Amino acid sequence: MPSRTFIAKSEKTASGFKAAKDRVTFLFCSNASGARMLKPLMLNRSLHPRALKGKNIAELPVHFVANKKAWVTKAVFITWFNDCFVPEVKQYMIDMGLPFNVLLIVDNAPCHPCIEHPNVKVVFLPPNTTSLIQPLDQSIIACFKKHYVKLTFRYILEKLENDGITLTEVWKKFSILDCINHAAVAITEIKQHTLNTCWKAAWPECVINRTATENTLMLTAEIVTLAHDIGGHGFNSFSENDLVEMIQDDTPNNVYIKTTAMSVAKF
Repeated sequence: MPSRTFIAKSEKTASGFKAAKDRVTFLFCSNASGARMLKPLMLNRSLHPRALKGKNIAELPVHFVANKKAWVTKAVFITWFNDCFVPEVKQYMIDMGLPFNVLLIVDNAPCHPCIEHPNVKVVFLPPNTTSLIQPLDQSIIACFKKHYVKLTFRYILEKLENDGITLTEVWKKFSILDCINHAAVAITEIKQHTLNTCWKAAWPECVINRTATENTLMLTAEIVTLAHDIGGHGFNSFSENDLVEMIQDDTPNNVYIKTTAMSVAKF
């Protein structure tokens, strides 16, 4: 929630209301053409949250895993590589009629160990260059978060209009399942040309149209309008600056999503 809203300010004192302490991490991976975004990995603090009771975890639109801090560790990365990345990419290559020989480009982080695989060459970006050349860091993560915020604000507005409950009650009911569903839709909203263009710093030769960009101005305007429609303290004066604050990882009242990114160059 925006930091100036009543909800954000009351989370610290409201009984049973701990939304501000919830964090999840998403791990993204796409190919350079932008034609394929793999099913994302989602890390939560609890493997069996109440909202997922009775749900088949394997059928979720994310690979759902958990640890105490919801961080990507070496063990999590290795599991993702062997159980998620390899089988999904292998099947994609079969479907495309291509040999299973791929290059995986990974940002340089302590949680990303060296991995050897006969069909996958893993290459790490140079240290301290992630924000400059990491493809999925080139506005893609911010774009995802904006779509996520838009979906969340729309969800809040629909609940207010249709269920006749207060804004605080809407936010209390917002669950990890809502987060998963919104994130899954947000990923599909990212255009193929946007994913492709993000490679212009790391691999410019593969970019089809270097001038193609996501229409973030329109997206931002839609989010601001939704906030004003929600109304109330902090929403009726919501601005682009508030949105920027929400999607920054290092702010205390952000969108409650941290992201890590990997990119597959050749598959």
